[in-house]
Amino acid sequence: MALEAVKPGVYRLPVVGRTVTLIILREVEPCPRNALWEIFSFEAAKVFAGADTYRWRRDDHVPILEQIYQRYREVGISMAYTFEDFKREWTRQKLAEMTPEERLRGLSPEDLVRSLCPEDRLLGLSNEELVRLKDLLERRTSGQR
Repeated sequence: MALEAVKPGVYRLPVVGRTVTLIILREVEPCPRNALWEIFSFEAAKVFAGADTYRWRRDDHVPILEQIYQRYREVGISMAYTFEDFKREWTRQKLAEMTPEERLRGLSPEDLVRSLCPEDRLLGLSNEELVRLKDLLERRTSGQR
């Protein structure tokens, strides 16, 4: 039985009438199409490069990466670049890709209002609404309900 090199890090091996493809992760060429392999390489720099490059089909991949990172820590692979660092960078990158409308959808109405100064909170109110608000404030400050 002889290994047949297909490309860097990829080999074919005939076994019992079948061909098995063997992938040596540390030998795989670093490029976007191999990003997923890098995530499982057990080399900190490759893991984070792969996680940053791989285009996930779903946005719920962060728990998967967190589990991989925890396994690396369990077996003693030290990573100066922590998973928290990765999550922070990933969040910044995703926020930069979002439109202002998409970002605002993540905030509650209360959070949106609190982020405005009092003058800006009044913008867009009609004269009738402003008069009603003034009456309400006068009653509240005088102790009436």
